[in-house]
Amino acid sequence: MHLRDSVDELLDPEGVDLPDLEAVRTAVLLAARDMLAGDIRQGLIDLRYRIDAENEEGGLVYSLPLQHAFTVVPEANEPVSISEPGAN
Repeated sequence: MHLRDSVDELLDPEGVDLPDLEAVRTAVLLAARDMLAGDIRQGLIDLRYRIDAENEEGGLVYSLPLQHAFTVVPEANEPVSISEPGAN
């Protein structure tokens, strides 16, 4: 899994082997949420990034923009529509 935006990238040279696309989607979602939790502890959430999962040949298998890794529940006076985060 690699962390990227339009300018920067942080590559994971080791990676992980996962059995199928659903396992990849779950691992990417959990990694994104873990990273965002750290951002929240620091008081700054940077949504410019995405996490890309690639196969052994470097082909893109799945990509998750960080803003799709969670749902924001608005204040009480705004309508609420909740869907499964990360479902594209």
